[in-house]
Amino acid sequence: MKHTRALLIALFSSLVSFSILAEEMDVVEQITAPGGNVAYYIVAERGGDEQNPPPTAIMVRRDNENKIILREQPDADPQKTLYSFSNLYLSPDAKNLYFNSAAWATSGAIHSLNIETGTVKFISAGELACVVLSGEYQGDLIVMKHKYFVQGGSHDDLYLVSTDGKEKGLVAQGTDKRGVCPTLGR
Repeated sequence: MKHTRALLIALFSSLVSFSILAEEMDVVEQITAPGGNVAYYIVAERGGDEQNPPPTAIMVRRDNENKIILREQPDADPQKTLYSFSNLYLSPDAKNLYFNSAAWATSGAIHSLNIETGTVKFISAGELACVVLSGEYQGDLIVMKHKYFVQGGSHDDLYLVSTDGKEKGLVAQGTDKRGVCPTLGR
């Protein structure tokens, strides 16, 4: 179902230009870089509904100008599919943006976007909870992962994951990120 939707979005996107005018889009999420002069946004075209959400993009606002830096790019491979962006975070050095893209039925995909080069990299399956901002694990990600028990059933827990996708260990059982993430309410 998600892949069919992704392919339809690709076809629609090739037929309709994704406007970069802020007045024609709704801001879904935003994050400001240190210093406050640069902001990054997840934006969505106006319209759509729960079954057919509007296309999203990642936009930068610098020097009072908006520029789309990443558009949706559906693919048959869930690790390469980029659509329905969410959970936007900036790395501690402000060189990478991290975000979720819709991917599998039980999990999203976490990607990084190198701000300087525009290179997008798949990191891990899961839902991004936050980026560790300081200390021994600075720059690593806290990720909610959906996993299965050997005897059947499943669980969702928070894990520490490096930016190259290596799982470092369990951070907390369950999905309550308030105790492990400095940005409550996200």
